[in-house]
Amino acid sequence: MKLIITISFLSTFNYALSQQNNIDSLLEIVSYNRSDARTFYAVKKLGELFEKENPERSIAYYRHAMEFPFLSKYANEFVQVCNSLGELYHHRGMYDSSFLLHRQALSLTQKFNLEKESALAYQGIGLNFMRLSQHDSARYYFKQVLVMALQLKDLSLQAGGYNNLGNVSLEESNNQGALEKFIKAAELYERINNTDGLSKALSNIGNIENILGHYDKALDYTQRALAISEKNNSDFNVAYCHRLIGRIYRKQKNYDKALEEYELAAKIYSQLGDQRNEGETRQSIGNIYFDQGKYKEALVESGKSIRIARKISNSSLFAYTFSSIAFAWYELKQFDKAITYFDSSAIKARVIKNRYLVMDAYEAKSGIYAEQNQYKSALEFHQLYSALKDSLTSEENRQATEELEAKYQNTKKQAEIELLRKDQELKNISLKQSRTLQTAMATAFGLLIVIGLLVSNRNKVINQAKRQMEIEKVRNQIARDLHDDIGSTLSSINLISQVALQENPSRSILYFKKIGEQSAKTMESMSDMVWSINPDNDTLQKTVVKMKEFSAEILEPKNMGYQFQVDEKLNDVSLDVARRKNLFLVFKEAINNAAKYSDGTFVNVSIFRIHRMAMACEI
Repeated sequence: MKLIITISFLSTFNYALSQQNNIDSLLEIVSYNRSDARTFYAVKKLGELFEKENPERSIAYYRHAMEFPFLSKYANEFVQVCNSLGELYHHRGMYDSSFLLHRQALSLTQKFNLEKESALAYQGIGLNFMRLSQHDSARYYFKQVLVMALQLKDLSLQAGGYNNLGNVSLEESNNQGALEKFIKAAELYERINNTDGLSKALSNIGNIENILGHYDKALDYTQRALAISEKNNSDFNVAYCHRLIGRIYRKQKNYDKALEEYELAAKIYSQLGDQRNEGETRQSIGNIYFDQGKYKEALVESGKSIRIARKISNSSLFAYTFSSIAFAWYELKQFDKAITYFDSSAIKARVIKNRYLVMDAYEAKSGIYAEQNQYKSALEFHQLYSALKDSLTSEENRQATEELEAKYQNTKKQAEIELLRKDQELKNISLKQSRTLQTAMATAFGLLIVIGLLVSNRNKVINQAKRQMEIEKVRNQIARDLHDDIGSTLSSINLISQVALQENPSRSILYFKKIGEQSAKTMESMSDMVWSINPDNDTLQKTVVKMKEFSAEILEPKNMGYQFQVDEKLNDVSLDVARRKNLFLVFKEAINNAAKYSDGTFVNVSIFRIHRMAMACEI
């Protein structure tokens, strides 16, 4: 046990020493009294370090930081100073100053797009409106915080938004609505392990349970919150928990314990400089003394509360404390003083729009006048009391009706939203399917184009290959023809010329004649060869013209007539080189045979189609 205590002490000492060294380093930077960014950061950090332990000193450092020239490079940090100082002023009940700083922060956040700090500025403004009992304005700003927190996906801010909205509902006596929001806040704080926020939410739940009369539950929640707050050294939360426990004990009529808790809370608030909460706690202590019948002691504590209210100009604190003092004087039978304080309470209550305090004043004054036998005045204030009570009851009924109507409309709206959401989901699914189909069709179309291009390219390559093969075939055929026809003819001419040189001149004429015949034959072969490979002669019509020329050369010297009968539909038929050449060679052979061996006088040539894929030539 000693070891554990020693280690704990050393750990705390080392932390404190480290923090003091940090403070000393920052103070050294500040001591140079410069107006640069480094000094600004140091002053800001000092404000943060003293925020919990010495709020007054923290305020001084933050105010010093506000005096630095504004630079855009530390815009975010400057806004943080505005929000932090605004929060400290809020705790002291200096709502005007707090408003000013948070609005300055909000203006800068909108200019520099600082979303997180903007949400905190909205939160600070909302808290000020709530303390001034301007609940609609407070709710508006807290809802803005919640919207921004959802956009930022900041669970801590979301939890804070629910917690603050719960407090607004509590101020409006909507206990069930407040409880729901506090539970949401607690769940979020617990999820992100934010123990400081969790302690606030738990204490708020404890407060609701206390209002509902569930004192054991209220005490359990509040004591859990107190344990967490003490562990975190969160003095504000510790003070609130003590104050709430005092309230619970008062409801249980355990006044001694209630006083102990209230005194602990008041002491911490005084150390923190939180005058508003200190004043409210002093008023609560006065109420304990009132419950015990110790009216003079109650007046003493209420007097302390009044002095604080006067210092911070807090109308709400004035209204409640004046009412407490009035009831104390009433019990002491000091009716004139009681009436004076009831009037003062009613005036302040009208300022904060608290008609319940006004109603209490009317009822009490009616009782005072009745005790003094001033029945006319007693009746007058009783009528005012009854009218105000009826008005409040009617308004409460109207509010209850409006709440039910709002819940109905909200349920209806939620159903419509759910229907629209499902409809949107169906549309999204349909759109997704449509996009998938479009993508598939586009992919298929792209594949078809690619396949088409590949097939086209393949056919082109095949055709080129076929064409190349045909060219090679023609070249080979030409080579064979040159070798067979022209080569043999030239060889014959060469032999004949050799013999002619060796023979007698008288016989040379015969050899020269043979050379001429062979040369003519060679020229004819060359002409046929060139004609066969010329692409201009691909049509059957050109082939027939060649046939006619050959027929004239062979048949006319023999005094033989000839006639060509060609189907006109075949004129444009295209023949490749091989077919054209073979057809012409067959035709030449037939004409030569007819001229040499037929002893005929007329040759009839007919070219016609047999069927779609074939034609015939009759001679």
